[in-house]
Amino acid sequence: MLSFALAAALFQPADQYKVVGYSSPRISPSGTRLLFTRARVDLETDHRDSELVVMDLATRAQRVLTIGRTSVSDPSWSPQGDAIAFVAPDADKHREVFVLPADGGEAARATDAKTGVDEYAWRPDGGAIAYLTADSAPKRTGVARFQDSYRVTTNAYLDTGPFLPSHLWLATLRREDGRQVWSSRRLTSGAWSVGSASISWSPDGATLAYIRVPGPIVADGDDSTVRLLDVATGKSRALTGRSALEWQPQFAPRGGAIAYTYARDGDPNNAGEVYVSDGSGPGRDVSRALDRNAVDYAWYPNGRGLLLEGNDGTHRALWRVPLDGAASRIDLGDLDAFGDFAGSIAADGAIAFVGATPHRPGEIYYLAAGASTPRRLTDGNAWADPLALGRVATLDWTSGGFAEDGVVIYPPGYDASRAYPLVLSIHGGPTGASTSSFDVLGQLMAARGYIVFQPNYRGSDNLGNAYQRAVYRDPVAGPDRDIMAGVAALERASTIDKGRVCVSGWSYGGLMTSWLITQHDVFRCAISGAAVDDQVYDTVLADDLNVNEYSMWGPPFASAASLALYRSASPLTYYRNVRAATLILDDTYDVRVPAAESYAFFHALQDAGKTVEFYQWPVSAHFPGDPIRRADVYRRWLDWLERYLK
Repeated sequence: MLSFALAAALFQPADQYKVVGYSSPRISPSGTRLLFTRARVDLETDHRDSELVVMDLATRAQRVLTIGRTSVSDPSWSPQGDAIAFVAPDADKHREVFVLPADGGEAARATDAKTGVDEYAWRPDGGAIAYLTADSAPKRTGVARFQDSYRVTTNAYLDTGPFLPSHLWLATLRREDGRQVWSSRRLTSGAWSVGSASISWSPDGATLAYIRVPGPIVADGDDSTVRLLDVATGKSRALTGRSALEWQPQFAPRGGAIAYTYARDGDPNNAGEVYVSDGSGPGRDVSRALDRNAVDYAWYPNGRGLLLEGNDGTHRALWRVPLDGAASRIDLGDLDAFGDFAGSIAADGAIAFVGATPHRPGEIYYLAAGASTPRRLTDGNAWADPLALGRVATLDWTSGGFAEDGVVIYPPGYDASRAYPLVLSIHGGPTGASTSSFDVLGQLMAARGYIVFQPNYRGSDNLGNAYQRAVYRDPVAGPDRDIMAGVAALERASTIDKGRVCVSGWSYGGLMTSWLITQHDVFRCAISGAAVDDQVYDTVLADDLNVNEYSMWGPPFASAASLALYRSASPLTYYRNVRAATLILDDTYDVRVPAAESYAFFHALQDAGKTVEFYQWPVSAHFPGDPIRRADVYRRWLDWLERYLK
């Protein structure tokens, strides 16, 4: 008999405010110090205040470098290790790059970007910084101030023009009268735009790699190609002959190689794979045999291989990918690894990363060169250790020829002789996966006495390319079968009260929630957050309309047959079938899944006499980003479960 004694306090909603957030661990060029950002909740301002911290790796002594600043991000060491750059708001609340001495002191503003800096990169000699910023809107005077119409193309219906491109600039350091002075000049211009996550310097500092896209509108972002800019002449050339689906270029620290990611076989429904080129063409795919979606990657300092991050089963994993051998997964034990890794690998191969376990939120970890076990460097989330948290397990099953998996969180004190209510918590994406790392909402639900099931389904990126692309032209029916097969497997493995089952999710998870309650009469309640309730509305109103068009049946209005297929995959079409008490949640100004879809589903259920309530948060986001509204989403989520599962 499986049971667990309950000997400690349960995880409470107020505990989520205690979570300390860590990000951007950066090892100094000397390998002796570590930079990272640390964020804590300030309830008075409804903000996560972040500060820049430096740690001595030998003693683990920490020192805050940015006292008085509350929104610090993206730290990096200068190539020589004598200075530190970071991004923070200036007095006018523009995000700018600041530079301070490595041993502390006054930070100097290095950029003057009136629209804010999106990203930056040190030149290898430390004498300049390339940065990305959006162009400023032209100033209008007189009656022109009110002539603000704009042409609608592929933008989301809530995105208002003018749509301004982003371009590269160069901030150069010089000395005047013993002072350090930064001055900027533009490097690129035009109606086209530089994409994000794209700035990388060649080792000699002569060339910048970047991503070119047709313009700043999100839906055009997949027409992305790697370009190489000769900084001295201002001339750019394409790296390959392709016209789309290239991202994340990074020059090797040594030699002339350049890596980038590209969708397998040029199909946007496929996994992203890492290519390495000598600078004269597409190069070769070095991660195809791994058969995992490349979430992130970074070069090892010796230039002989890459560190790759991606989902693997129910873990966020890391692999070493040598240029001349097979990839090998790094043994992290029960840790899931998260983060961007540029600057997180030491010269000797040591790695710093943010790692989370099933029972502790993320901390900074350090895997020394040659070590078999990562070492935890921070203790900001030790407050969670004494709590009675839900046991986290992996569940395996098969569906449609696929070996599938998901995460189960059991209530603290679980007793296999009792029957428990079940809550499905379906991840979004669909590209992505539920992993076993600490999950605030999952643990809150488990603390209420529910078994929480987080299924992975076709479209998830944790089980290979064939599994990821299996959602192509099958946006709901296939995932439906996968999820329900997982529920059946869980019912065989655990004691479930089949009369008290609720389904929930956000974004694609919201879509699957709305879909499941229109197709199955087994759910007592449902929580549908930011759901794609109408595939036609979503395609014509959202900012990522291209995703629907290439993952389903082309544009919905291209033919009567295409429109019918879109309607057949929309939960709204089947609203009369709903029996579950349904809670609808979303954000008013969400451009990824426009709230018009939630309004349509709400009124359809209401007019049909169904049990439904609808709550919105008046923010411009796909999910509330501030801590209090995020907690309020969880409060309404938990209250709905309490109402129908107790």
